Amino acid sequence: MGKCKDITRLLSDALDRSLSTGEWVAIRLHLPTCSGCRNYRKQIRLLRVAAQVASGAASVDGAASRDE
Repeated sequence: MGKCKDITRLLSDALDRSLSTGEWVAIRLHLPTCSGCRNYRKQIRLLRVAAQVASGAASVDGAASRDE
């Protein structure tokens, strides 16, 4: 594992389920070398925060501070 397609799938999966240790290791090894996947991770985090704020589930400040 370690291809961008696999890593972005895992990053998305992590929003819905607990990843295995091996899956997290694959992500942690890949992200330092791939700006595209790092950007994807930032984008899905921002989308999650925006969805929470839009639904009233969180404030902008509270949701953003949890992801830092």
